[in-house]
Amino acid sequence: MSAPLIPVGIDVSKAILHVAILFPERSKPLYQTFDNSEAGYAGLQGWLEEQGVTSAHVCLEATSIYGHGVATALHQQGHRVSIVNPVRIHGYAKSQLKRTKADRPDATLIAQFCRDLKPGAWQPVTADIEALQAYTRRLDALTHMLSQEKNRLDISPEALKPNIEAHITFLEDQVKALKKQFRTHIGSHESLQTQAALLDSIVGIGPDTAARLLAEIGDIKAFDSARQLAAYAGLTPQEHTSGTSVQGKTRLCKIGNARLRKALYFSAIAFLRCAPELQPWRERLVAAGKTKMAIIGAAMHKLIRIVYGVLSSGQLYDPEKLKPQKSAKVIP
Repeated sequence: MSAPLIPVGIDVSKAILHVAILFPERSKPLYQTFDNSEAGYAGLQGWLEEQGVTSAHVCLEATSIYGHGVATALHQQGHRVSIVNPVRIHGYAKSQLKRTKADRPDATLIAQFCRDLKPGAWQPVTADIEALQAYTRRLDALTHMLSQEKNRLDISPEALKPNIEAHITFLEDQVKALKKQFRTHIGSHESLQTQAALLDSIVGIGPDTAARLLAEIGDIKAFDSARQLAAYAGLTPQEHTSGTSVQGKTRLCKIGNARLRKALYFSAIAFLRCAPELQPWRERLVAAGKTKMAIIGAAMHKLIRIVYGVLSSGQLYDPEKLKPQKSAKVIP
């Protein structure tokens, strides 16, 4: 029987890693800080070995990209690594009546969460997916800046408009160049090219959205079912009822990958508008009194299930599968 994994919590910032180790025989955690750099990762591994920790369960929060380097390094060194939604850590802290917010207590809290709840292991994405993530997330950032500048142009003094217009032109050129880059990247990897073609066959999903979906989903084999993928995206229904007095509306959970949900939002609108096979289903929702946003949310949930279906099966989207099945005729 293998020895139990030692819980290790890491509070990640851009420059510093605050690390806490929980030993079963010690009443207080061991604590140390390291630079968030390659040298810091080596120092962290050396410190773990000095403390006799050869096999650890390391937890850190999913905070932007700052924790990716240390997570990858620790995974390569053979430790079990979990990257956890900060909402879960926050909920655990409330359950423990924690009131202090500081780096050292946060690292200890994450280690305690790791020890008590034993979250699932994280797996690093392949190099081609990692590069695609970098492209699509940079595209999102540029698109956001472009939208800000266009909004700013309408309310700016005339003296500033030439400067803003020049920046808009620059950003538009950057967006075009970046789209060309990630399409070339997809075309140079057979697996990405095949999967992008599968997604592009779905009504409402174009090349840019397909790239975003592939970047955020990663390996479809990591999900055992369409429901798992929907939960990862935060698209599973969340009921809010209790007894006879609380009868809230069922809403999307939204505890999941926000980038994935964002990528599906406008695709779901196009799906509802352009897919004839979907209209009987949509009409039933309208007749049931569902709001416009509720119908879009339901379409996003249906769309992520279709995404799972085409990627896991390797077959193009078949609209016939969404049409109501005709009942078989009974032969007298």
